[in-house]
Amino acid sequence: MRCAKLAVPVDWSKPGGKTITLTVARGPATGEAAGTVLFSPGGPGGAGVRELSRALPNFAGLRTRMNVVTWNPRGGVSGEHIPLASCAAGPAFATPDNRREYDQALKANTAGIAPCRDAVPELFAHMDSATQARDMDAIRAALGEEKISYLGNSYGGVLGASYARLFPQRLRAMAVDSVPDHVSPLAKSERLQYKSLEAGFKRFVRWCAGSSDCALHGNDVERTWQDVVRRAERRPLPGAAAARYDGDDLKFLAYGMINTADWPTFAKAVASASKGDASGFDPQGRGLPRRVTAMLAVNCADGFRYDGYRAYRAAVRRSVEVSPNFSGLRENAWLACSPWAAKAPNPPAPLPARALPPLLGVGPVYEYPAVRAITDQVPGSVTIRYDGIGHGRYLNAGDPCVIGHVDRYLIDGKLPAPGTTCPAWPA
Repeated sequence: MRCAKLAVPVDWSKPGGKTITLTVARGPATGEAAGTVLFSPGGPGGAGVRELSRALPNFAGLRTRMNVVTWNPRGGVSGEHIPLASCAAGPAFATPDNRREYDQALKANTAGIAPCRDAVPELFAHMDSATQARDMDAIRAALGEEKISYLGNSYGGVLGASYARLFPQRLRAMAVDSVPDHVSPLAKSERLQYKSLEAGFKRFVRWCAGSSDCALHGNDVERTWQDVVRRAERRPLPGAAAARYDGDDLKFLAYGMINTADWPTFAKAVASASKGDASGFDPQGRGLPRRVTAMLAVNCADGFRYDGYRAYRAAVRRSVEVSPNFSGLRENAWLACSPWAAKAPNPPAPLPARALPPLLGVGPVYEYPAVRAITDQVPGSVTIRYDGIGHGRYLNAGDPCVIGHVDRYLIDGKLPAPGTTCPAWPA
């Protein structure tokens, strides 16, 4: 890989003002280069240089014809622009059930955000993905490319959507893998996320019914889980190291187990919790993780937030209608953006469909609807369904089926047939 530095304005509305320096890296084409693919690993704030270096073998086929370029984004985990000691941890996960608890959570959120925001106030106010899309276009210009292709992993899809809205004429192609929906109103995208999570829970229930390895085998799994959550809401359950967990805490911890198909561990944790011991959800007793401040600065600026208590409670009520097993989970996660975040400068919005080339999406089972929300906006686009669980099929998994389709599209512009699927891998 070859590295360089590129200075960009902290505030793009003041191009002559203060600047920051981005580290940019290129994995050069191994054959005759036909263009450039700009790549983001997501995060938000993921260190692109480190991630591309780590996963460079996955890009071998793409690099036969394309230069692959990435960068360490402003305010990201590389620590080049922010003090990681001040910005690595922010507000704790909060689960308020009334206005008093909500107000307490907001005070805690403000205190949790302050060390990072106060350390780099001007940069902190310009972390949204639209600003980062302008950084991306500065990279394109520095490379001397009239148009670029783009590959966005995970939250990199939000950067891609933001770039597509600002610079549609400069996109040759765009592939997005396991990305969140940043084109629909928040209420709609959350509804899709809950439906996907419930579908994942149903898969777990079916597995448990047919597997003697499930600690809940032979029981009404859904009822047992819901009983555990209700019990924890009435009186938080004890766990390891004197930690205690309410129902929303358990939902948060269960989310990771469901999304990674760690079903045996989840089943054992629920079985133990039904007897009053919640330690299986958090064996080390570490408690729920704090939200990373630098990531929140991006999330909140991109509109993943609620404007006041009424909006928050309305969202929780909507989630109950869609998700009997995980309602409130998303709302409690995005609550950390209130009240310190100003009005979102880069909220979800539709794509300029007529100005864009057809897109290629990749969606594992649980994330497929969110990816489709983006790709379905542009006529002629195709989304590959990965028939299994696993976030980031190209970057993280090195899935040969996905890589083959994405490479053909980014090199030659050839989309797979509509309805294309990739089997669960490795078999």
